[in-house]
Amino acid sequence: MRFEWRPFLERWSAEWADAQDPDVEPGDGERAAREARWLGFEAVDEERLVALEERLGRALPPSLRSFLQVSDGWRNAGHFVYLLAGAERIDWCRDPHGLGDIWRESLAEDADDEEAREAGLWERSLQLAAESDMVDVLLDPEDVDERGEWAVYTYAGWRGSPPQRHGSFKHFMEDMYEEFLAMSAGRPGFANDTTRALDAGVERAREDALSGAYEAAAGALAEAMACGRPRAARMLGQIQTLSGTGGGSEDGASLHDPYVAREAMPLSCADQVRSGRGDDTWFLSRYPEEDREAVARVLERIREGTYAYEASGAFGEAVVAARELARQARPEAAWRTLAAAVPAWLPVAPDHIAPVGLLADSLLGPVLTPDRGRALLATARAGAGAPAALRPGPAAVPAAEAAPPDADGLGWLAAPEALRLGFRLVLVEGVDPAGLHGRMGSGEPVLPALTGFDAGFRHRPRDAEKWEDRVVVRTGSAGAGWSFAHAACGTDARSSRFVSPAVAASHGTRALTVVADSASDQRDGRPETFHLSLAEDGRLVHSLTVHGDEVISTGHLPPYLAPDGTGSDLRRALETTAEAFGVSVSEEAVLRGRLDGFKTVSWLREPREGEAWVYMTVSRAGD
Repeated sequence: MRFEWRPFLERWSAEWADAQDPDVEPGDGERAAREARWLGFEAVDEERLVALEERLGRALPPSLRSFLQVSDGWRNAGHFVYLLAGAERIDWCRDPHGLGDIWRESLAEDADDEEAREAGLWERSLQLAAESDMVDVLLDPEDVDERGEWAVYTYAGWRGSPPQRHGSFKHFMEDMYEEFLAMSAGRPGFANDTTRALDAGVERAREDALSGAYEAAAGALAEAMACGRPRAARMLGQIQTLSGTGGGSEDGASLHDPYVAREAMPLSCADQVRSGRGDDTWFLSRYPEEDREAVARVLERIREGTYAYEASGAFGEAVVAARELARQARPEAAWRTLAAAVPAWLPVAPDHIAPVGLLADSLLGPVLTPDRGRALLATARAGAGAPAALRPGPAAVPAAEAAPPDADGLGWLAAPEALRLGFRLVLVEGVDPAGLHGRMGSGEPVLPALTGFDAGFRHRPRDAEKWEDRVVVRTGSAGAGWSFAHAACGTDARSSRFVSPAVAASHGTRALTVVADSASDQRDGRPETFHLSLAEDGRLVHSLTVHGDEVISTGHLPPYLAPDGTGSDLRRALETTAEAFGVSVSEEAVLRGRLDGFKTVSWLREPREGEAWVYMTVSRAGD
């Protein structure tokens, strides 16, 4: 590895000298370094280098050897290493503090070879740190690349993390220079050719990001952020958040900043809710006192599933339309509506480059997957590269009814992921999703923006009578003119008291009920129990219940169930049913989206006179 050390080290030294506070008395050795504007020492001649290699019994890696030919050690390598050893002080570490043994004792029983090898780092490596804040700088002779460079590992117990790897001594020194720049960035008046070049790169990266070249922008921003440039972290955080590689919530920043108020703070609140921590005291305490009430309100709206992201102009109108599509279980249509309006998106602050706050929206957050986030980032926006004549205005926002349908059919419900807990599905013709609440609901309020887990566990009815089988369903559009209500499975549909909710839901129209009970092994495509029933105007037309070889049917079985009339192949039965009625339920919306829901009436009828009940309880010894 050929590297011109002298220009790099001279630049570092001069910038370090200029960054020092003239009113602060320098420490030992620093006065001379300031005056000389040189953090290094005299060069090591070839004779001393050969002697060092003979003493170590190994040839030095190229970048360390060439460094010593320029300077015999180095002061202030970053912020925590005060002195790097020169030729006389470089030696094998030999683990004087027993860190390797401590590391081995902490390893789990299933630790892999790499973790076990890491424990021997201190015993086999060269120690380069002569003076530091309890930081080891270890040159590993067993981690060598094709150029003969040894990796450098830095370790500080107070960091609470494993040793950090640097590809070579050159890479280590470059990383320490970046650490110096980052630690100095907040000092008043800290500016030089390097920081000015980095800041110019940040501005170019902002323009690249807005034009759609987000990957190139991310690389430049990552370099600038490592050097502590203040604007870089915010913009890189937005790219990483939308592409699914990181977060950019900026916890605790003031809401006087419109980017924080509109984008970053809601993201922080969504993270807090997803964490499952019930007590928000510590989270809220991170924000300025005058902002905490506003943050608490957003937290509550996110928990309730009612938080709605807001934006201005044509993009804001598209957000409203897309949210309604997401509510109808049409995520692909919702995404297309957003994507069409992305060129018209406008920032709320100078370093705002993308609508990351969408991820906190109760309904649209799940729609904006990492793949779609990357597609959004790859679209020119905020006027970049998009002539005004091509920017969509209000009339260009697709209306909910005009957006293309999500055409997944019903066959996907037979896949293991969907069938793992079984499912209940009610399809009603000529009724919008909101209208299902009045036909199947128990009279309790609508529950907004539920996940499948919310419906199956968090909001599961706890106050039902012993004979009841109430459930929380989530609703959406099921294609042209149809709506659906979906839930995980419950009581076996073979029960003599099972009542198809399609009957009550079908007044003035048609309704289907499809139930598949989960089984321990669905490799043959068959659930434990399958039920399908059709009702018209409050009257049961036909029903089919299949359990193994047992078939129970009423009415005339239609041909769409299966050629043999048994419905034994669940996927085929679902696909032909979907084709016969022209229905389709979005797999994405049901399995990964958020949908409005409600508690249903019981799917089991009330016991009749003369029907007896037996309740069984299990007690443990000593109870």
